[in-house]
Amino acid sequence: MNTIAFRRKFSDILIDKCRVANNDIILVAFSGGADSMALLHLLKNEGCKCIAAHCNFHLRADESDADALFAEEVCNRLKVRFHKTDFDTRTFAEERGLSIEMAARQLRYDWFEKLMKETGATLLATGHHGNDNIETFFLNLSRGTGLKGLTGMSFRSGSIIRPLLFASADEIRDYCKVEGFDYRIDSTNIESDYQRNKIRNLIVPLFEELNPSFFATMQNNLSYLSDTYGIFKAEADSFRERIVAQSGDSILIPIENIKEHPYRGALLFEILQPYGFQGQMISAVIKSLDGIPGRQFFSHSHRLVVDRFNLLVVPITELDKSSHAIEGGVSEISVPIKMSISIFDKPDNYKVSRDPNTAHFDAGLVEFPLFLRKSQQGDRFMPLGMKQFKKISDLFIDLKMSLIDKENSWLLCNGDDIMWVVGVRIDDRYKIRANTRKILEIKVNP
Repeated sequence: MNTIAFRRKFSDILIDKCRVANNDIILVAFSGGADSMALLHLLKNEGCKCIAAHCNFHLRADESDADALFAEEVCNRLKVRFHKTDFDTRTFAEERGLSIEMAARQLRYDWFEKLMKETGATLLATGHHGNDNIETFFLNLSRGTGLKGLTGMSFRSGSIIRPLLFASADEIRDYCKVEGFDYRIDSTNIESDYQRNKIRNLIVPLFEELNPSFFATMQNNLSYLSDTYGIFKAEADSFRERIVAQSGDSILIPIENIKEHPYRGALLFEILQPYGFQGQMISAVIKSLDGIPGRQFFSHSHRLVVDRFNLLVVPITELDKSSHAIEGGVSEISVPIKMSISIFDKPDNYKVSRDPNTAHFDAGLVEFPLFLRKSQQGDRFMPLGMKQFKKISDLFIDLKMSLIDKENSWLLCNGDDIMWVVGVRIDDRYKIRANTRKILEIKVNP
């Protein structure tokens, strides 16, 4: 192996792809295996300021403890500051319903983030190599993560750098052998109990039989896919900026614009994936676009409603079914909505307010406390100008209100009577009359 060429390639990647600066302090995820061993020595050879971080997941009994001891001895010899932590990985995984792989990943990256703040490290370097990238491709392909997931890992993502992505696992082991670096071997890597190991030990060898240059071919494929995703993302970002309305964690997507787009499936996947919606669910959303409005879809964090004209995506929250009292003498409230309350003598030149967020009532007909609550099945009131009751649900339908708007609506109640569908219509029974003496004014404030 030409170690000089290998180091030169690493040096170029470190500057051009990982964008490491002279003043960066690099926290190195150091397991003591071949990948992290090569990484630490290569970084030291480049003159980088390094701190080593070792996680003992206690998944291999005495072997895990031996790994930790070996890693510490290496760092002492190299005069690299060493940090170690211990995890009860199996218990953590069981308590949270995670796979061992996902539990270990969450534990280590949470600790790395904490350690970076404590040590002042500016970058986290991991020993991921080209074979890891191929395995990630197949994992994401099986999970249905979309085009982005098929691009694999990048040399730099935020503060995480992966300078060894250019190299194969065999090249890294050869480098350690030529340079005389001892390293630990994780015995679980030869087992096929974990998803990644199944890909490594069972699937990739089959492709290598079909194509002896499979590693190089996949490196090129991942590069092309990354470029392709960049082109697609630019189009998706442009569409999102032009068409999608966003407010906080909620978004509104015009249905017609989605239906007219020739690549609506991929586009909708790109827009909805950050909210937890995945492949088959997005296909079902597309099929529902020509159906009856009101269908809903749920991810772990958000709800998507297919409304008449828009797709509405909102965070999942517990619907507020409680009542909020407005006591007599109170001039304003801030929960559940901001309101100002006042009572004054009816002026001779009184005119009905045309502001939907301002309501006037005959104060003589009202008895405090008043209550604000959400609508319930069977609710009805007598809309202003009518002499018969109407269901609140029918009013919402007449006004073509979306499901989200209905759920966000509040009712102001006097005892069992609904005085006001807030911001929409007051009850005719509480309107200002000729014999009204005092007016109760309630305003919804921004």
